[in-house]
Amino acid sequence: MEYKNSKELCQLMAERQSGITLLRFSCGKDAIASYIQLKRYFHTIIPIYHYLHPDLDFINKSLEYYEGVMGTHIYRVPNQMLYKHLNSGLFQDKLNWAVIKKMGLPNFDNDDVNTMIKEDLGIDQNVYTAIGVRSSDSLNRRRAIMMYGAVNDKRQTFYPVYDWNMEKLVQEIEDSGIKLPVDYKIWGKSFDGLDFRFIKPLKDNFPNDYEKLKQLFPLIDVELKRYGY
Repeated sequence: MEYKNSKELCQLMAERQSGITLLRFSCGKDAIASYIQLKRYFHTIIPIYHYLHPDLDFINKSLEYYEGVMGTHIYRVPNQMLYKHLNSGLFQDKLNWAVIKKMGLPNFDNDDVNTMIKEDLGIDQNVYTAIGVRSSDSLNRRRAIMMYGAVNDKRQTFYPVYDWNMEKLVQEIEDSGIKLPVDYKIWGKSFDGLDFRFIKPLKDNFPNDYEKLKQLFPLIDVELKRYGY
């Protein structure tokens, strides 16, 4: 596939996929920018949110807002890291660990989830998933996109805003009127980890959600104690 920029890429992908695409939607700025770009070329966008916990109130509130913006349901599915964390025994007490080992939770990757969603919705398996990856994010990403392009046929993914710089991204989001999630006021990015950087502000700002997180990871307080809290 030959394309000169992200506009041409999206045009070609929309033609190839009959105007349908999946979108990995983290609620982050790159995911929002991807939606803004995609809606110019695709008549059907199926957003997917990969959660580390299935029912955090602050995330539910954000997802409800973006469903209103997009006018469509956002599918909630487990993040590949959730099962990997559980299967590794991360922050587990003896009781939880015994249950997890007995259940035998399967490891998978996020691309496997895309395949299952397409099966459930009766969508052609050749439909690719859009991901908000930009070459200007890091030297490694720039190098990878220069070498391999903004389409990954093996993973069935593409990057609809791969050539957007930060200035363009910020302007596009401002012009759209779409708000960033509360995550950016607290973490400066979307919530996506279980280390101290994420869970200390989570406990400070959303104590009820922190308690929910402890239901899956009962010893997560240990991470706070490592830093003297």
